Amino acid sequence: MAVQSGLSARESEAITIRTVVAAPTILDGRDIRAFLKHEPGVVIVEECCETDLEAVIRREAPDLVVLDIGVEDGTRSQWSNKVNESQGPAVLCVSSNAQYATRAFAVRALDFLVRPFDQGRFRGAMGRVRQELGTRQHSLLGQQLISLWKQPQKRHETDQLVFRVDGRLIFMDLSDIDWIGASANYVRLNAGAESYLVRESIGRLSQRLDPERFIRIHRSVIVNVRRIKELQSCNAGEYLAVLKNGKKLPCSRGFRGELERHISRCLQVANTVR
Repeated sequence: MAVQSGLSARESEAITIRTVVAAPTILDGRDIRAFLKHEPGVVIVEECCETDLEAVIRREAPDLVVLDIGVEDGTRSQWSNKVNESQGPAVLCVSSNAQYATRAFAVRALDFLVRPFDQGRFRGAMGRVRQELGTRQHSLLGQQLISLWKQPQKRHETDQLVFRVDGRLIFMDLSDIDWIGASANYVRLNAGAESYLVRESIGRLSQRLDPERFIRIHRSVIVNVRRIKELQSCNAGEYLAVLKNGKKLPCSRGFRGELERHISRCLQVANTVR
C-alpha cells in the first residue's frame, strides 16, 4: 500500500488497498464482494472464515479487513488481538443485526454497516478507510524522518587533504601521510621525505580524519595506523610506536584507549582469518 495524507479524491481512489473479506462461512459475504468490486483500487487478496482470519492476516498482511459479523457461537478466535495492533489492518464491519455493534467496537472498526445498505453508504465507509490509511502512512513517514534526524551525522570523508602553503594549494593523499605532529596552532604533515607546516589545530584535524585509519596516540601526535611497524613498551602504561621508516613516536596513557581499540580490531581480523 502506498497512501499519503492530503491526497485528492482522484488520487485517493487510485491507491491499492489489499483487502481480506471474512465471514462466518466462506459462502457468506457475497454482497460485500459485490460492493467492493465497485470501489476503485480495492484488491481482494483473500476470502476466509472468521476462524481462519488470524492466520490470513499474518500471511497476507492486508490493509483492510471487511468482517461480516454473524451469529456468535462462543468459539471466537483471537484474531482481534492482531487487528488491534498499531500496524494491524483497518477494519470495516458489516452485519444483519445491529446488536452486534459491540463486536465492531471491540475490534476498533472504522464503521459498522447494518443491512440493508446501498453502494452510497458503503462508499462513505470506504472513505473513512482511505482517510485512516492515509493518516497511518503519513504518521509512518513522519516517524521515519524523525528516526533519520536522530541518527548521528556521518563524517564527510575524503581521500585527500587540501591546504595552502606559500600561496600554493597542496593536495595530499591521506594514504601518503605517515604521521602528524602538533605545535601550538600548527600541525606538521609528514609524508615520506616531504613535510608541510599547516595552520590548523590537531583537535580539529583529527575530527576530519577516518578514526580507523588515523588515531591520536599523544596530545601532539596523530599516526597513520598502516605505517606502524611495532609497539615498544617504555614507561608504565606507555609505548613507543615505531613506524616502518624507523621514526619513533610517543604513545601517552591519556590516548591509550584509541590505540587499544585499534589493536583489538587487528586481533579480531587475525582470529577471523584463522
